[in-house]
Amino acid sequence: MQTYDDLISELEDAWTTVGLHEHAFVESVVPSSHDRNVKIELFPDHDEPMSFTNMPPWVELSLTWSAVHQLRAEGRSLPLEPLELMWTYTATLQGNLERSDGELVRIFQRAVQAAFRRYYPAEADLMEPLNIEVRRIYQGGAHPQLEYVQLVSTNITDLSDQWGESDQRSLRTLIRTELQLTAAILAFLGEAFAPNGSGGYRTVDAA
Repeated sequence: MQTYDDLISELEDAWTTVGLHEHAFVESVVPSSHDRNVKIELFPDHDEPMSFTNMPPWVELSLTWSAVHQLRAEGRSLPLEPLELMWTYTATLQGNLERSDGELVRIFQRAVQAAFRRYYPAEADLMEPLNIEVRRIYQGGAHPQLEYVQLVSTNITDLSDQWGESDQRSLRTLIRTELQLTAAILAFLGEAFAPNGSGGYRTVDAA
């Protein structure tokens, strides 16, 4: 592992290479612990303007670069601390959905498993079921109406074992593979959940 800037640069190169677009990059520093927290919103191609009615599946990438990470990057010999990339996927579904939460979760799980099978075929069949949160958002009023549904799931990549690598190509390869997987997951989710069937994708009712 080199520096924080090297890591962010590798991530940016990778998400650009796989065709994802940054919509927000938020960095904050916690003075008491010297932690640097990062949240990045990444979207595939989409129609403009974008709202919940035409929002494609997207991912929030987040990480914390701690004081220990910084000192290790400067060459200090310290105990290894996890360096985790957290990927939070969101699929937004609009309309009067007749499918049950269980059915929506299974569609989401199948899409993610199909993407894993493309890049990690040996591990795909051993995957644990994903934890998926179903959020139903209603319009206010005396008789609230369902406005849209969000399916949200998170997984984690630990980069800790890259600390011992002197060749930056190893880190670059890992990050690019992870971003390729991310792009595939969003594409498979899009095939199942893309709003209004845009881009030739099926709507949920036809999935």
